Amino acid sequence: CVVGLFVEAQRLSEVRKTRVNVNTSVDLKTYTDVENIRIELENSKKIFKKYNWPSIDVTRRSVEETAASILKIYEIKKSK
Repeated sequence: CVVGLFVEAQRLSEVRKTRVNVNTSVDLKTYTDVENIRIELENSKKIFKKYNWPSIDVTRRSVEETAASILKIYEIKKSK
């Protein structure tokens, strides 16, 4: 069972900026650019749609909420 997860571009940029502080080998401008991230997200969503994978926007969800949603999707798919 594959479930696509995505987040708003601005939020992912913020997460990546924090992550870059730890890993200095990454090109900050490219890695955190909101427009580049929007393109990445749209490409991901196209893949999810192409393979008919369910997807979840995790921008404002806790890990627990996301896990519960994934389990619900899994149970639905398993019962088919």
